[in-house]
Amino acid sequence: MRRRYVLAGTGSRGISMYAKPLLKQYGEFCELAGLFDNNRLRLDAANELLGTTLPVYTDFQQMLAEAKPDAVIIATSDATHAQYIVQTLAAGKRAISEKPVCVDVKQCQEVLEAQRRSHATGAKCFVTHNMRYAPSISELKRLVDSGLIGEIKSINFHENLDRRHGADYFRRWHRLKKNSGGLLLQKSSHHFDCLNWIVGAIPDRLVAQGGLSFYGKNGPFRHTRCGGRNLDTRCPHADKCEFYVDMWKDSDMTKMYKNAEQADGYMRDGCVFDPEIDIEDQAGVLYTYKNGVRVTYSLTAFASYEGWHIQIEGTAGRLELKEVHDTLWAGGHSNAPGLEKLVGQHLALYSFKEGYRILPIPSAEGAHGGADAGLQQDFFARPFDAPVTERQAPLDEAVQAILIGHASNVSMANGSAPVDVQGMLVGI
Repeated sequence: MRRRYVLAGTGSRGISMYAKPLLKQYGEFCELAGLFDNNRLRLDAANELLGTTLPVYTDFQQMLAEAKPDAVIIATSDATHAQYIVQTLAAGKRAISEKPVCVDVKQCQEVLEAQRRSHATGAKCFVTHNMRYAPSISELKRLVDSGLIGEIKSINFHENLDRRHGADYFRRWHRLKKNSGGLLLQKSSHHFDCLNWIVGAIPDRLVAQGGLSFYGKNGPFRHTRCGGRNLDTRCPHADKCEFYVDMWKDSDMTKMYKNAEQADGYMRDGCVFDPEIDIEDQAGVLYTYKNGVRVTYSLTAFASYEGWHIQIEGTAGRLELKEVHDTLWAGGHSNAPGLEKLVGQHLALYSFKEGYRILPIPSAEGAHGGADAGLQQDFFARPFDAPVTERQAPLDEAVQAILIGHASNVSMANGSAPVDVQGMLVGI
């Protein structure tokens, strides 16, 4: 039986990850029945990009009433996810939200209560934590569950965002905490969710520190935005700024952005040195799980290369996953020459029984190293009421990732004071 889906949020992620695949690949089980956005010009451009004449809505309740969806895919800006989840569940519909599901603990409480209230209708919320579907992470989880390294005792996770991809967060609406909650909620929710998933426990206590040390007010010069090369708004520092990007180059996606800007003034080319930026570009978190596993986590958003290094130490050995990612797709000009030689994945076992050996990593095609395709298969290539798979993140698990990020923000705001992670929900 085909189910009706509507897409809320017609930005680049919503169009490429959901709208196009639903229309072209998953018609056996899915029908895209409408589009919602608060920007009418973005909606019109979305239909143009998709080659469709789908019904469009700028009123969410009207969309629920007229489009009559079975599920709503929520890909709006992060701070608005919670309000649309609450309304979707109240209407008895399934909510499928992009991560992060919320930007603070108050929103977490609101969506958890909304799901409890929807018990009679059976409506549920799932969050598209696509990092669970990355072949390397899935393999790491499988190996840990197999008992290969015994009982987990500690984990080190070091995430590097380079000066192309990392800088992009400081051009967009993510640059303000009121919109994104900061990178420890926006970007790191991927990582915290995967660690929760691998460890199989909920976080207990943490301390965190971090700050804005490279972007924002730290820059050598600034303007309001980069602007296009042929526009009066072009930044006067464009020729000497390694972070200058021209978002006005002709492409199908930027055509949408050009149209949309006329309505709301938003363009993803804000100056990365804008003094109003208030998210951290470097942070470190130390936390424990209820089962005693200890985690050291760090994030750097101005690194010299992009990738992550995950070390999982167990009673019988260690697993190490190191990845270097290509970010030439991102804007800007700052990248170290020769890095293309290092791009790839490396998974190693250090075993007291088997010794040291390199382990194979399954390959997959598609965006995010094949993760997006795997997620789409779970959510859209099966019957609507098919059993939930292990990698589909339910709301309660997604909230646990947000609690770590929110508790980290609280700790940083209070001089790295210790925080009871689960206590964040008490009294809200």
